[in-house]
Amino acid sequence: MRRAWRAAPRARWVLVAGAVVAAIVVAELASGGGSTEAGRAAPPLPAKALRPPAVDLAALRGKPALVDFFASWCAPCAEEAPTLRKLSTALAGRATVVAVDWDDAGGPARAFVRKHGWSFPVLADTSGAAGEKYGLVGLPTSFVLDPRGRIVATFRGPQSEATLRQALLEAA
Repeated sequence: MRRAWRAAPRARWVLVAGAVVAAIVVAELASGGGSTEAGRAAPPLPAKALRPPAVDLAALRGKPALVDFFASWCAPCAEEAPTLRKLSTALAGRATVVAVDWDDAGGPARAFVRKHGWSFPVLADTSGAAGEKYGLVGLPTSFVLDPRGRIVATFRGPQSEATLRQALLEAA
């Protein structure tokens, strides 16, 4: 009897912790996977371009930008790929879309870019170092930068064109 009573608080703790984690996941999914970053300066972008031109943070300053981390092997990234193509075309001149291929091989990444008809800059983060500095926890992950190069929103998972467009317009 005594053992059962001792185990019960531990079991209750596991249930409470599980419920808290579930609530956080549900809230994240309900919010579209977005969160704000309180204006943290964006870390440097990788220098190597898979699809030119190569861009850096200085080149992005002056208008909002979307930096999207993806990989060729990522199914949710393929789901979001047409959205990024449409967004880049729709916001040409008002915002910049830049994709960063994370921890991937060059050939499959180039094939992914061609398949999805991306005409915006695509950079290569083959070592994963840039993704680590940005704090990636999954793919795709999009960072909205304001005209000063500060992260103002982060979106995890595939997003709609409307969600990303609104975030970029608000960042202006």
